[in-house]
Amino acid sequence: MRFMEQTNPFLNFIPPQYIDALLKLHKVLEGINTDWALSGDIGEALKAVRVEPDCIEIATSRDGARQIHLAVEEFCPNQLEHLIQRLPRDALIKGKEYPVYIRSYNFDFYIDSIKVKVYGDMQFKINDWAWGDTFEFDPVTVYVVNRKTFLVPLSVKYKIYQQLGWNDRAEKINWVISNQQRLLRRRF
Repeated sequence: MRFMEQTNPFLNFIPPQYIDALLKLHKVLEGINTDWALSGDIGEALKAVRVEPDCIEIATSRDGARQIHLAVEEFCPNQLEHLIQRLPRDALIKGKEYPVYIRSYNFDFYIDSIKVKVYGDMQFKINDWAWGDTFEFDPVTVYVVNRKTFLVPLSVKYKIYQQLGWNDRAEKINWVISNQQRLLRRRF
């Protein structure tokens, strides 16, 4: 499904199967006592960035990953493992490409046909440089069909994309942030 050209920085179309999966996810996670937030393309799409999600990604702590793993047993998650994975896109720094790695307590599972990936104590590394600090942020809130949902803030994603040289992604976020601020200033 292709998205139409973005004209409203407050609205976005999320495919219904993702909304259904998010509601089921909320239902199974409502009893756990841990912080978690949506990351990845779905988190950006929920804040009106024009991206097409291909999965649901969750950022949490190591303990949060363990608790979520137990809570989603009915969806047959794969084993929780401490993994290092290379991202499919390289960083572009001063005109040179470098591989980007993520290290986390990781597992995935499916809700209906939607893949859900969970990352606990996530860290990033470029090439053979040192690992960064554990990914931490103060989440922002949106409501998905009256369900309070926490997201990784766009400002955090913007900084990461800038540091990785992913200017196309940074520009999409900047467009939303700039236009939302501009429209809010006009209203007040």
